[in-house]
Amino acid sequence: MIIIHRLEPRTDGRGKVATLVQHQLSAGEPIPADTVWVDLFEPTRDEQQAAELFANISLPTPEEMDEIEPSELLYADDGARYMTARVLCLAKTHRPKIANVSFIRKANTFVTVRYDDPKPFQTFAARAQRSGLAGNDAEAVFVGLIDAIVGRAGEILRGSGDSIDALSEGIFELAGHKGRPQTGEYQKTLATLGREGGRISKARESLVSIELMLRFASADDEPGGEDDEPHGHIGTMLRDISSLETHTEYLLGKVQFLLDTILGLVNLSQNDIIKILSVITVVFTPPTFFASMYGMNFKNIPEYDWSYGYQYGLVLMLLSAILPYVFFRWKKWL
Repeated sequence: MIIIHRLEPRTDGRGKVATLVQHQLSAGEPIPADTVWVDLFEPTRDEQQAAELFANISLPTPEEMDEIEPSELLYADDGARYMTARVLCLAKTHRPKIANVSFIRKANTFVTVRYDDPKPFQTFAARAQRSGLAGNDAEAVFVGLIDAIVGRAGEILRGSGDSIDALSEGIFELAGHKGRPQTGEYQKTLATLGREGGRISKARESLVSIELMLRFASADDEPGGEDDEPHGHIGTMLRDISSLETHTEYLLGKVQFLLDTILGLVNLSQNDIIKILSVITVVFTPPTFFASMYGMNFKNIPEYDWSYGYQYGLVLMLLSAILPYVFFRWKKWL
C-alpha cells in the first residue's frame, strides 16, 4: 500500500501553515510529483520499485531493517539519509510489540517503510490535515511525525505509571488485610506487573532507538558533525526523550520494588503456613507418642489393670500437648 501526502499552504490565526493532504494510491497509479511524504505500508515489490524510482533511492529490505548494528540502521548514501528506528506498536494491548520503521530523507522527499501500523502514523496525519504544519517541506513532516511518536511513548508511560500506582495501593492494602491473601490475588497482580514492566521496557527501547536516529538526522555531513549539539525542534525532542528515559528507569525501579514486595508477602504467607504446621507438630506429636505406647498389644502393661487407667492416659496425653506448647511459646519459638 502506498499512501502519499502533499502539502497545501493556507493561512489561519497562526499565520501561514501547510495542510497535509493524504491520498492512498490504487494499483498502478503513479506518485504525484508534488508528493513530500511517501508512506509505504506492507509494500509489494512493484510499490517499492515505484517509490524507489520516484525518490531515486534504494529502499531497505525487511531483513536489513531488522539489523541491530547502528551502522546498518543509520547511514547516508547518494545524498539520502537512511534511518531505521524501533517504534512501539499495539501499546495498549496485552501484547505490545516493537515495529521496525525505516525513514528516508532526500532533498524535499520523505519516505517511510513499515510492516506494522503504529498509532502515531494515523494520529499525526489526521492532526496535520486538520491543524496544519508550521513548516512547508519534508523536514517539517519528518519532525512532526517523530514528535507524534515520542508523544505517544510519553502517553504510554503515563498510563503505565497510573496502572503501577493503582497496583501499589492494591498490594499494600492487600498486605494490611487480616487473613492470608489467596494465591489468585498474587497471580493476578504479578501478571499485571509483568505486562506493565514489559510495556515500559519496550517504550524505553523505542525511545533509545529514536534518540540515536534524531542525533544522526541532525548531524552535519562534515566529519565530526555527528557530535554537534542539535538545535531547534529536534533538540527539544531529544531533551524530551532524555526526560522520558529517566522516567522509564523510575517506573522500572518501581516495578521491581513491587515485585520484591509481593515476593516478601508470599514468603510471609508461607511462613504463616509453616508456623501452623509447627504448632500442629508440637501439640500432637507427644500425645501421639503416648497413644502409640499404650496401643501396643503387650499383656504386661500395668496401666491396663488400673481402675482409672483410661482417664490417666487421657490426662497424660492432654498434658503432653499443653506443656510443650507453653514451653515453646515461653521461649518464643512459635
